[in-house]
Amino acid sequence: MSPEASQRFLVTCALPYANGDLHLGHLLEAVMTDIFVRFQKLRSNQVLFVCADDTHGAAIELSANKNGLSPEQMVYQVRQNHIRDYAGFDIGFDLFYTTNSEENRRYAELIYNNFKKHELIVERETEQFFCTHDNRFLPDRFIIGTCPNCKAEDQYGDVCEACGTTYEPVDLVKPRCYICGKEPLIQKSRQLYVKLDSCSSFLKEYVENAGVLQEEIRNYVRNWISQGLQEWCISRDGPYFGFKIPGTENKYFYVWLDAPVGYLSTTEKWCKENGKRIEDYWAPESNTRIIHFIGKDIVYFHALFWPLMLKNSGFKLPSSIVVHGFLSILGQKMSKSRGTFILAKEYLQKVNHPQAPEYLRFFFGTKLMPNTADIDLSPDEFISRINTTLANNFGNLHHRTMVFCERYFDNKIPDQPWDQQIAEIVEEAASEISGHYEKCEIKQVVEKIHSLGSLGNKYYQDNKPWESVKTQPDKAAAVMVTCINLIKAIAVFLKPITPGLSARVERQLSMSFSWEDYRFSLQNKALGPTEKLVKPLEKEDIENLFPAGEKKVLPQKEGLIDIETFKTCDLRIGSVISAESIQKSKKLLKLQVDLGKERRQIISGIAESYTPEQLRGQPVVVLTNLKTATLMGHKSEGMILTAQNADGSVVLIQPQKMISSGAKIA
Repeated sequence: MSPEASQRFLVTCALPYANGDLHLGHLLEAVMTDIFVRFQKLRSNQVLFVCADDTHGAAIELSANKNGLSPEQMVYQVRQNHIRDYAGFDIGFDLFYTTNSEENRRYAELIYNNFKKHELIVERETEQFFCTHDNRFLPDRFIIGTCPNCKAEDQYGDVCEACGTTYEPVDLVKPRCYICGKEPLIQKSRQLYVKLDSCSSFLKEYVENAGVLQEEIRNYVRNWISQGLQEWCISRDGPYFGFKIPGTENKYFYVWLDAPVGYLSTTEKWCKENGKRIEDYWAPESNTRIIHFIGKDIVYFHALFWPLMLKNSGFKLPSSIVVHGFLSILGQKMSKSRGTFILAKEYLQKVNHPQAPEYLRFFFGTKLMPNTADIDLSPDEFISRINTTLANNFGNLHHRTMVFCERYFDNKIPDQPWDQQIAEIVEEAASEISGHYEKCEIKQVVEKIHSLGSLGNKYYQDNKPWESVKTQPDKAAAVMVTCINLIKAIAVFLKPITPGLSARVERQLSMSFSWEDYRFSLQNKALGPTEKLVKPLEKEDIENLFPAGEKKVLPQKEGLIDIETFKTCDLRIGSVISAESIQKSKKLLKLQVDLGKERRQIISGIAESYTPEQLRGQPVVVLTNLKTATLMGHKSEGMILTAQNADGSVVLIQPQKMISSGAKIA
């Protein structure tokens, strides 16, 4: 993402599903997107930031029934709650709309008609579940069972939330009706499908474009395409809350067809309300950069279905699809039963601190990178991250400088030159920070800001203005001018992450920052009242947010290893870059494995179960701290973990969800 003058962006985050309130996982993505948007606006680029509620499908109908509401009442009520919670964390949408709109219906029908026009729609008789107790065909979300791929239980009929596999409902093991719990029957039904595989060449070419996907995600998508894409069912039998398919009696668009259309319809809604042209954003010749921020669980839909929908209807394709990991709490997946499923509104209610929303934004910022590594939220690290950089570093520099000016310089910035060496360091840092923001490397931004705060505090301490003000007031004045300009620069750099904190600095300096205001420029100017910029975060502020209780330690049985022994095994996620046979060996393959920061050659005895072609691009688990060995003249720098079947064949041990290469298994 290289910066250019006066660029135009259309930026979206994934549409939250309208069957409940937002949780902190939703906020992780919204904050990442909002930071990128605020940075671009700070650079005076034209940015349209839109989102909408995903409002259709069986799950909405289920939730509405449980709450005694109609689906329309349900999605309206949830949308108001979503708007409230996003606003509580300063998420600055230009428009937050809904997919239950006439604009969305029109675009969904347009895309469907263009699929038909290009002969990509095929009608097939399928076997579908029918509940005799409830007298209805069951949409995918009305069926639960065991995933046919990873065997996770209680998964819905369209996608496994444990491993991300998509499938047909009839593929589920031990299926049952979500409504009554009874086992449904299989009956014949005719459904509409999109012939994805006939578009493989286009999709392969699209995902290979530079900047569209992170490399780790591109490898997954390549693998999906190379394995052969299945036809995509885009219809559901009524009753179904959604849009009826034109020309059919009782068929409705599957929610994943009309959900991403919300990006289009929300743009059109905003354009109509603001006198703009949607063609400036979605026409193929537009110079707008369309950027989607999504979680790693919905890559399949955004990297395959959505580009095909756009291409066949003559719309511009996304420039980038930025994929992030999940949020865990206390090292575990968010869980209602464990008390770690934290809603956005609960965070705002339970964190007893006036800067609670900004502190969560900042904490996420200390972790966010353009990869799929999961991010964990725990109380000790939360407190440490906030207090180390915001309170004890930047907050301390701001407070000591402003109080000094108030006391010794009549609350003014003195009329003295600043330290040019510090100004040049800031100039250099601005270029690096800008590059990190462009690449969504927010963690690197925070680290660079922290180093500038440390520089300022050291400069202040080394120059001892409290001593020189008595004998060399001009020297003390120069220190103040330098520190205030450094504070201004840091506040500019922080503005996309903590807009409220930077706004307080803006008020004190009587300014409204743009990006170029990082440059040293202030002299001989009155200061506004000094207020404590950052109030430290204490343990008692967040004690109600996390579940109480300590982890139980089970007694160790004879013959078992303890946790410290297990920790000596360095197990990491890798990705197979290449694989080749070894001459004169029926069992051994030579693999080149990407481990994130390094590449290893590993010799593995899996040739009787896997061909080299099957292994390329596959995620694997690697024991990295195994002693180097030489097998048939080839060096092996680790071991691939496998499991053995009763017939002697082996199966790779693989992560259930996408995760970045090099991730440590703990």
